[in-house]
Amino acid sequence: MKRVCWLVVALFMVLGACTKEETNMLKVPSGSILVLNWGDQGTTTFDSQNITSITATSIPSGWSVVDIDMYKGTITVQSPAEGTEDAVQSGTMTLKGYTPTGDTRSLDIFLAIVPQVDYTKSPANCYVATAPQTRYTFDPMVGGSSTTLETAEIKLLWQTNESLVKYVDFRDGIASFYIDEDEDNEGKVVPGNALIGAYNADGEIIWSWHIWVTNNNPAENTIALGGATVMNVNLGAECNSNASTDDDDILGSYGMYYQWGRKEPFVGPKEYDFEGNTNTILYDHRNYEVELNYVESTDTQGTVAWAVANPLALIKGVESNDYDWLYAQHDDELWAVDAKTEYDPCPYGWRIADASVYASLTLNSTYDEMTWEALQPLYGIMLTDGTADYFFTAQGRRNYLDCRLDIVNTNETLPVPWSGYYWTTTTDETLSTALYFNLNTNTRTWNGFDNSRPMQRANAMPVRCIRTL
Repeated sequence: MKRVCWLVVALFMVLGACTKEETNMLKVPSGSILVLNWGDQGTTTFDSQNITSITATSIPSGWSVVDIDMYKGTITVQSPAEGTEDAVQSGTMTLKGYTPTGDTRSLDIFLAIVPQVDYTKSPANCYVATAPQTRYTFDPMVGGSSTTLETAEIKLLWQTNESLVKYVDFRDGIASFYIDEDEDNEGKVVPGNALIGAYNADGEIIWSWHIWVTNNNPAENTIALGGATVMNVNLGAECNSNASTDDDDILGSYGMYYQWGRKEPFVGPKEYDFEGNTNTILYDHRNYEVELNYVESTDTQGTVAWAVANPLALIKGVESNDYDWLYAQHDDELWAVDAKTEYDPCPYGWRIADASVYASLTLNSTYDEMTWEALQPLYGIMLTDGTADYFFTAQGRRNYLDCRLDIVNTNETLPVPWSGYYWTTTTDETLSTALYFNLNTNTRTWNGFDNSRPMQRANAMPVRCIRTL
């Protein structure tokens, strides 16, 4: 009887295997082939399953296919020579894959001759993209500035606008991405932020890089403050609102939020006035919406390694450790006062400001004496070092208790409609210091201000970068 049962099972398995529907798949992970010059060749990889041959159709004028290697899984194209009649600089090529049974799978690939910005010799945790219709490259085998990575794949983890960062690719040890032109503003980029993650062979995230897309070149828009050259915009921001009451200017000045010592950027509010207290919408590589996570700090989750592997997770402060996001220690070396560290989130040649940079600042008396009704729409305040004035936006924070956005308090006697916080690298025992100010609606002249306020390290707040090179 047992033998009969086994035979029946075996027969079912054979029949099941014979009737299983076959999967046909053709995919080009990068979605593009980008070349640097007229007359150059470019290559990308493709993935296929049950595809026996591939042909190219609808090839842009002047372009040609050099080779489609089914064994290696590569496609090589030739761009037209400069001056070729009717040749185009960019266009779309269609690939058609054929199965053994005659079925087909088709997809489009973007072909273009574009300039390149090469960051491969300038490793950092943030790469700035200011030029449209440009390919950017960096070294995905290095994290921060010197951490060796065994990267097997890279992937777009999130972006603040759909199609902000395109054609993310990893080939021959080089990572690349493409920034397109704003369709409504010729010569401009669509501003925003993105995060590209590195994965090992086991599919685990081992590092991530912030892509800061902006029309306001932060390396050129600087101020002299506290003996340092300081970016006049928050890290990840599009602008300094500079006392503008325009909603877009205010929101565009907020930038990214960082828990002290972490390199991972976190987005701020969807609306400039924190209406609904909702986060900026994020999209992954498939253009699906993704959410930030708010997690408890534990002996496994409250570590640097776990934070690196989970760049979408904000880690709540643990009371027993003075509300650090680290569970059982305080690591003052994650960010340093006098050096750029592996976990510093600023671009190459820049690091987060230390407290000395803000030491000479105080409230500009003209602004401090304005009515709170006049100040409130500014969402920020003018500070001064006695020689010049500097506007700092009040963009609130993500608080250390639950990591939620926090810009107002609920004190009916002394309501505060907005407050500003800027991390420094300077520590204060188990806390770290921040430039802090708020709008006092109870009096014209007693606005809150502290240029070195100790804060719990699980707070996520904006930063300003200072030049190191």
